[in-house]
Amino acid sequence: MNSNLMKNALINAILIQFLIAPFFITTSNCSAHDHKAHCVLNKEKEEIVVSEDGTYVDLDEVFLTVLDEKGKRQQQVQNFFVNRNYSHLEIIEIELIHKNGTRSVIDWKKHSKETNPAQATRMNIYDPNQKVIKVFLPDLNIGDTIHYKIKLENFKPVIKGHFFGNALLQRPFPVKDVQLKITLPSNKRLFSLLKDDHSKTTVTFSHSSNGKLTTYRWRFQNIPEIVPEPSMPDPSRIAMRLLFSTMKSWKEVSIWYYNLAEPKLKPTEAIKKKVAQLIKDKKTPMEKAKALFLFVSRKIRYMGVIEEAKRPGFEPHQVGLTFERKYGVCRDKAALLVSMLRVAGFKAAPVLIKAGGKLDKEIPVPYFNHAICAILGTDGKPETYMDPTSETSNQFLPDYEQDSSCLPATKEGSNLLTTPVNPPSRNMFVMSIEDKIDAQGNIQGTIDIRTTNFIDTAFRGILMSRTKDQQRRFLKQFLLKRRPHIEIDTISWTDPSDTTTPFSFRYSFNIPKGLQRGCFYPISLAKELGLIDNWIIAKASMTERHYPLKLGYAIKSVIKEKIHMPRNRRVFLLPHLKSILTPYFCLDSSFSVSHGTIEIKRIFLNKALEIPPVAYKGLLEIQSELLKDEFLPIVVQEGGE
Repeated sequence: MNSNLMKNALINAILIQFLIAPFFITTSNCSAHDHKAHCVLNKEKEEIVVSEDGTYVDLDEVFLTVLDEKGKRQQQVQNFFVNRNYSHLEIIEIELIHKNGTRSVIDWKKHSKETNPAQATRMNIYDPNQKVIKVFLPDLNIGDTIHYKIKLENFKPVIKGHFFGNALLQRPFPVKDVQLKITLPSNKRLFSLLKDDHSKTTVTFSHSSNGKLTTYRWRFQNIPEIVPEPSMPDPSRIAMRLLFSTMKSWKEVSIWYYNLAEPKLKPTEAIKKKVAQLIKDKKTPMEKAKALFLFVSRKIRYMGVIEEAKRPGFEPHQVGLTFERKYGVCRDKAALLVSMLRVAGFKAAPVLIKAGGKLDKEIPVPYFNHAICAILGTDGKPETYMDPTSETSNQFLPDYEQDSSCLPATKEGSNLLTTPVNPPSRNMFVMSIEDKIDAQGNIQGTIDIRTTNFIDTAFRGILMSRTKDQQRRFLKQFLLKRRPHIEIDTISWTDPSDTTTPFSFRYSFNIPKGLQRGCFYPISLAKELGLIDNWIIAKASMTERHYPLKLGYAIKSVIKEKIHMPRNRRVFLLPHLKSILTPYFCLDSSFSVSHGTIEIKRIFLNKALEIPPVAYKGLLEIQSELLKDEFLPIVVQEGGE
C-alpha cells in the first residue's frame, strides 16, 4: 500500500539504497506511546492496475485526522517518496477538511520542497533520481482531516513481468477503514497472504475475472494500533501485513538476479594477474579467500553513487570497471570479490541480503537493502558469507548482518536463507585487572583489555579516524567514565590500523586512599565496565515487553580482577554475588580468597541477537543484580592470615 500502509516496510529499503520499491510511499510519524493516539486513519482507498510487463498505475486516496497538538506537529509536513528511475509521481490534490466542514485546498507546489532523502545522504549513497517531496500544511489545526490523492505511474518494473508488495496494515495509530484493489491480466496469478491478523480486525476479500482481467479486493476495518517499543524489530515483521506477488517462489528472484549479475562477473586479465599475486604464498583455501577479501575491502573504496541504467539499485557494474576505478557501491564490490574468488578456484555467488532484518518466506517480496557474496559448498549452498564493504573489519560477515534474510543468486535458483549467528565467544571483551593495596590503603595496579571480532572492529572504527592525542583522550575517558576516582598513570595501546593482531590497550593506575574505614569497592564490580554488554543491558528500559527485543550482537564479556591485600589486613566480608542463567543470557560471578589474594571473575554473555518477550525478565534481573553489586564493598579488618 502507499502512504501509511507501506511506510515502515519500504522506506528502509529505499533509503538504504538497494531496492527501488514498487510503490510510492509517504511517511506518517505518529507515535502511540502511552496508548494514546495522536491521529487516526479514517479511510484509505488504493487502486492498482498492473500491466502485462509488470508496470502499473497506482491511485491512492487518504483521509487522516489530527487528534492533538503532537499529532499536528507530526503531520505538519507530508513526505512523498519517489524514485524517478522507475516511476513518475503526480500529487493530484491536498486539502484540509476542517471540523466545521469547510475545506482549505493546499497549493502544494507553493508549499513544497524537493530534496534527496536525508538518510541516503548520511549513508553516503547518492542517487539523483531518488527524491522526497516535502509538503508543508500551513493551516493545519487539531481536529482537521488531511485529505490527499496521489498517482504513481511505474514505467519500469524492478523484475520485468512481475509485480510485488507488502502492505503494512497495522500502524502506531488506529486505522478505521482501508480498501485495496489490485487488477492484473488474467494470465497472471497474484499470490497473497495476510500475516499476524488480529481478531478485532474485520477482513473481507473477494476476487473476480472477466476473462481478460482479474481483480482482487481487500477491505480491513478497525485495525488496532501498534504501540512502539524501544529496540523492537521492524514493524514489517511483527505488524499485521498483507504480502502479494506474481512470483510463486524465491527461486524465481534468485534466478532473476543471477541473470542480471552474471554477465558482469567476467574477469579481465588485470584481475586474473592480481588474484595470482594475492594468493601466491597462501597455503590454505581460507588464507587465499581472506587475502582476496582484504584486497576488495581495503583497496576498493566504497562510494555510494548510483549510475546504473538497466536496474538501478540492483545492477552491478562490470567487474573490470570496478577494479580499474578502485571504487564502487556494495553490489560492485560484492561482484568483484565473486569474480576474484572464482579465478582462485572457489565456487562463489552474489547474495542479496536484508541487512539487520528478515523477510517473510511464504511470499517472495524482495525488499533487500544490501549485496554481499558467498563461497558455496559442493552442494551449492553458502558455506562462508563475505561482505567486503567494511574497510576496518577482519570479519567476513559483520555481526549486524547475521541472522538476516539473504538470497544467493544461482542458475538453479535458491530459497530464502538466513545468515548464521556467531557464538558469543567470537566477540570477546576481556578485561584483566591486577591491583595491590598497600598498608596506607592506597591501591595501585594495571588494567589490560583485549578485544576480538566485532568489539575489535568497534574500537578500530572509533580510533582510526583520530589523531594519537585524540585516541589517548578517548581511551582515558573510556575508563574514567566508569571509575572517575581512578588516577591514570600511563596508557598504551596497539595500532588500530594494524589488523593483523587483536586490538588491545593497557592502563596503569592508582587510587589514593582506595581503602577507607575497612572498606573498598573492587573495580571489577562497576556496572558499566564492559563495552557492548553495557549497551545490551541498557536496553532493559521497560518493565515488560509485548514485542521481541533486538540486541543485534551476541557477545561475551569477561572481567577478572586479582587483588593483593596488605599483610596486616584480612577479608572480613565479601559481597554476595548472584549468578543468573537463562536460555538467552548468562551472568556468572564468583569470588575466591587465598593467601591474602582476592580473585573476582564476572562473565556476561547473550546467546541470541533477538529475544522474545517471555525472556525479557532475565535481562531485567541481570540489570538489577549489576546495579546492586556496584554499591557492595569488600570489608576487611586488621590482622593477617
